[in-house]
Amino acid sequence: MIAYACNPEGGGEHWLGWGWAAEAARQFTVHLVTTPNHQAQVQAHAQPLGITPHFVAVPTPAVIGSRLFGATGNWWRKIAWQRRVVQVARELHAREPFQLVHQTTFHTFRVPFLATRLNIPAVWGPIAGGESVPPGFARDLGAARWGERWRAWGNRLWLFHPAVRESLRRSDVLFVSNRTTRAFLPPSVHPKCVVVPPNALRAEQENPPPPPPRAAPTRASEDVFRLLYVGNCVATRALPLVFAALRHPAFETYRLTVVGGGPALRCWQRRVDRWGLSARVQFTGPVPRERLAALYQGADAFVFPALRDSGGSGLLEAMSFGLPVICLDWGGPGEMVDAGSGVKISVRNRAETVAALAAAFSRLKDLPELRRLLGQAGQKRVREHFRWDAKRALLESTYQQLLSRR
Repeated sequence: MIAYACNPEGGGEHWLGWGWAAEAARQFTVHLVTTPNHQAQVQAHAQPLGITPHFVAVPTPAVIGSRLFGATGNWWRKIAWQRRVVQVARELHAREPFQLVHQTTFHTFRVPFLATRLNIPAVWGPIAGGESVPPGFARDLGAARWGERWRAWGNRLWLFHPAVRESLRRSDVLFVSNRTTRAFLPPSVHPKCVVVPPNALRAEQENPPPPPPRAAPTRASEDVFRLLYVGNCVATRALPLVFAALRHPAFETYRLTVVGGGPALRCWQRRVDRWGLSARVQFTGPVPRERLAALYQGADAFVFPALRDSGGSGLLEAMSFGLPVICLDWGGPGEMVDAGSGVKISVRNRAETVAALAAAFSRLKDLPELRRLLGQAGQKRVREHFRWDAKRALLESTYQQLLSRR
């Protein structure tokens, strides 16, 4: 198992990289190849699980690439790391043949899976990267819209890179993070794609504390309706879509709390001021994790209008608290929520999307029972699809099918 990003005590992609290895080790003998960046943590957690770690150093900028080349230089360093990994894997394979190889992280198709050259069954993913901002939504990105355009063009060029094409062709199974990425990949590989949202619950999220009792309003229209967003404040999370939906005078009793920090925060704050929404929108900045539970429990609905996202950990966390969620039916969030566990908004047209967001806010405010049912369904979906035991079942069945076929 190859996981460039891997740290059992970390977060995000690092924690997910470790999680796949830990689940595979329940039934299989696992040799884990990763970087020495978190060597102490990996060694401490690997020994009790019987995982054998191998640490391959990443070439330094002095050897290949340079900080002057930015993302391109980093990409070449990762390619060089992959070549070192293949060399180590071949040496190990010669001493004790492996039955299968699986590259879990990076979570992108842009860094190829060179270990398919071992000529044994190969699983790649979950991979993402095929997501892009839908046409007509650039105005909600501010200055970041130019970078998004270049990214979309660059992604199409990456598909022609020989190593990427080789990796897609030689992989037996492709775990893809969402249908958007699957549609982006060449049609020839679609039959071997399995949609696998990458996010998973942490242990502390599996059994969140029950929400405190809240007095029911005498009439729904008299109560303040509390919307919540938790996550990185980056342009592609597109909070201006929510601001636009809240501009109507009918939403005077609606309050939105934005939790998190990031490069888009100042732009969002200026837009809120310009649109006269300062009384309805509160920006808290980053909040310690121990305070997040109270924010989830005090909200009426969670909104996550990401225009380009392969997953969405905040969305998953909100569902685990039984909070009804509203998201766009695009990329990762569109996979995490189904029709019975939240409200998914189409991205066919920006004006329609803003109107649909406003309608969803109004409907959930006026129907407390619907909020309760959606929240319960969301909790059930999280337990059934986003716990590690569900991912382990998929992992084991995939491996067994490939090994029996071989």
